[in-house]
Amino acid sequence: MRKRWIKYCLLLLVFSIETGWAQSIRDTIRIREVSVFGQRKAEEAGVMQTKVDTLVLKALQSLDISELLSAHSPVFIKSYGRGSAASASFRGTASSHTQVVWNGMAVNSPMRGDVDFSMLPVSFIDDMELLHGGSSLAAGSGALGGSILIENKADWSNRLNIRYSQTLESFRTYKEFIRVMAGTEKFQSKTRLFSDRSENDFPYYNYGVLPQRDAVQKNAGYKKQGLLQEFYGRLGRKHFVSLKGWFYKSERDLPQLMSFEGANRAETQNDQNLRLVADWKWYSEKHQLKMMAGFSNNQLGYFRSSTEANFVNFDSDSRENVFTHQTKFDWKPGEKLSFQWSLNNTFSKVEIYDRAQQTGYNESRFESSLLNSARALLSKKLAASFLFRTELYDGKLIAFIPSLGIDYDFDKTSGLKINLSRNYHKPNLNDLYWLPGGNPDLKPEDGFSSDVALQKKWTQNESDFDFKLTGFASLIDDWIIWRPAANGAYYWEAANLKKVFSRGLEFSSSWRYHPTDQLKLAVNANYSFTRSTNENAVESIDESRGKQLIYIPKHKGNVFAQLDYRNYYVKASAPFTGKRYTTSDNNESAFEEVLTPYWLVHVTAGKKFLLKWFAADASLRVENIFDTDYMAVLWRPMPGRYYSFNLQLEWKR
Repeated sequence: MRKRWIKYCLLLLVFSIETGWAQSIRDTIRIREVSVFGQRKAEEAGVMQTKVDTLVLKALQSLDISELLSAHSPVFIKSYGRGSAASASFRGTASSHTQVVWNGMAVNSPMRGDVDFSMLPVSFIDDMELLHGGSSLAAGSGALGGSILIENKADWSNRLNIRYSQTLESFRTYKEFIRVMAGTEKFQSKTRLFSDRSENDFPYYNYGVLPQRDAVQKNAGYKKQGLLQEFYGRLGRKHFVSLKGWFYKSERDLPQLMSFEGANRAETQNDQNLRLVADWKWYSEKHQLKMMAGFSNNQLGYFRSSTEANFVNFDSDSRENVFTHQTKFDWKPGEKLSFQWSLNNTFSKVEIYDRAQQTGYNESRFESSLLNSARALLSKKLAASFLFRTELYDGKLIAFIPSLGIDYDFDKTSGLKINLSRNYHKPNLNDLYWLPGGNPDLKPEDGFSSDVALQKKWTQNESDFDFKLTGFASLIDDWIIWRPAANGAYYWEAANLKKVFSRGLEFSSSWRYHPTDQLKLAVNANYSFTRSTNENAVESIDESRGKQLIYIPKHKGNVFAQLDYRNYYVKASAPFTGKRYTTSDNNESAFEEVLTPYWLVHVTAGKKFLLKWFAADASLRVENIFDTDYMAVLWRPMPGRYYSFNLQLEWKR
């Protein structure tokens, strides 16, 4: 069945090529390209940011953000398997140190502190930006590694647009997506629906048992569904309003570890997210006022039982309710000076209870943050920005959280960026109140960071080049870890014990080559070297001092290339992940103590059909084309080579 399906996809692509060659070629007039350099923006002084290429967002519409970040950014994704939970590590920090902001509202779990990136579909995103290190303070505190900003926006030129996409994938996987946009010059509506379901029964080689043998992934199926509704309105020339609603639901079976040889068990996790954001913006020549109100409700149900013994180990339900409000005011008295003030208030309430263990907690938190910032163009070559936050949480005041940024231009194509900052990360509610082991006396993690970046952009003939090299360093005190209880009890407890020193390099480059309207080539590359070590021995017998943190690769990189000729295209991405340790002492004496590096290659080939009011796009994608055997997390298998066929239909007027 699989072979017939692959042959069908290949025949369709071949037919597309034949029909494409028969199409007429329109006459074109070529003109020499001229480089234009825009005026420097003071708001970007010292900001270490990466904007995800729109080519990448369009190419990966059927994937989730964890897959996008893994293949197209320096962020390391710790994935527990295909369709399973995925967390992010930014510059060698913990997953809770990466903050995700959706249309101005932070969506990190107040209970766990992190985000499951496998539950964020790329098809729900219009713009995506990464703020590295201390630059994240502009979006909020707590992101010791960095922030990821996700935006939705209106297309005011749209009148009616309908897009439908269907993907057939190996392992009995089916994906569907539909987007309907309609509106006028004063009102726009955008509706997106998403569905992803899979049996996820891929074959793999099991190294975790003796004798080692071929196996098939079991109890790993999942169902994911989502809805994103957006409304935008223009109230005159100066007033804009919007309302956005996000609903997402997933049901996942959780497979056993490769090394598990005990009795069969049933393990499931069900998640449900509801997010609402409403905002109003007012613009004038020198002022901008924005008010935003948001609400999120997150529910998680976890169940595990031994099917043979008919015994329930865990049966827990958790509920998070978060209310947030932001008022932001910008004042630009002149072309060379701007100010911004922002007030954020957030109230979080978490309820969790495990019926099998008869444990849980019911706690709440109020946070308030005031941002003050000033940016200035000091000369044609020099710009500077300074901001600081004052925060209040749980009755505790953090009076001064500063960031200083400097930009210096060597010439019109190259420049230097510097950023110095201090940041804090508050313990999440599980760290404080989990039973047993939570510690209400935990202090916030306190970090200092610095960044220096060299950047060059230039145009030569039909090519555009972009190059950036960044060196970074951060020192984080009172790093929170979970360790065996000091009183010798059976459970683990949270404590402020570690001092972590993270430093390294980030490199990114892009090349755009467009000699004709019919031929285009784009290449993006990213590489990061991260040395993230514990500088404080937890106990006298602890051998982790000076060693790399677990699951943090020193080397990570990726390359993406896309070739377009007429209406045909070929895309290839090649993400690389270096060696990772699974023990804090970095021992390599046993197989399970170190995960070997891996380099994956994914290739897509497709054809576009373009008419006046209608467009179609058919493509075949091969994941892991060289059938690499690898693990992202110990004893969690990943699939070898597999295939997907995607068909997109779009109608507009």
